[in-house]
Amino acid sequence: MSQSSQRYVDFIGGLMPLYQQEDVQGLWGARSLRDGTLILPQREIDDGLDDDRVTVWWQGDVQRATDTDGSQLASIALVDYVQFHSVGKASQHATDLLEHLSQHFTFKTGGNLYLPYAEEELRAFGRILEVIKNYGPDLALDALKKSLGF
Repeated sequence: MSQSSQRYVDFIGGLMPLYQQEDVQGLWGARSLRDGTLILPQREIDDGLDDDRVTVWWQGDVQRATDTDGSQLASIALVDYVQFHSVGKASQHATDLLEHLSQHFTFKTGGNLYLPYAEEELRAFGRILEVIKNYGPDLALDALKKSLGF
């Protein structure tokens, strides 16, 4: 069994209440509480594959199994987790939480998440959302156009 693979699964399994850890056939996996999808570490690693691959049983069905990159799956799970825990809070909360958990993921797993925005872009996006909330979308769009030189 791959250690990186197990670390990714353990991290995802800790994203409560969206996932929970579960013992399946002697392996600790992460079960989605939304749809029952089960994420398991790779039992055997092919020399041609990376160490960070995980196995996904879609809706918990072993017949619908897929092997995929663990860091990409963790990225999706983490963004969902941040959105869940940011409902009703200032947009800066989501930015700060995502940045913190991204660093925590790297510390716990040794891997890197795929996040399409750099830290500064996340902060800028949070400020844009605040302007939209406070002043409306038209003013925010005008300010964005000016900042981009349009």
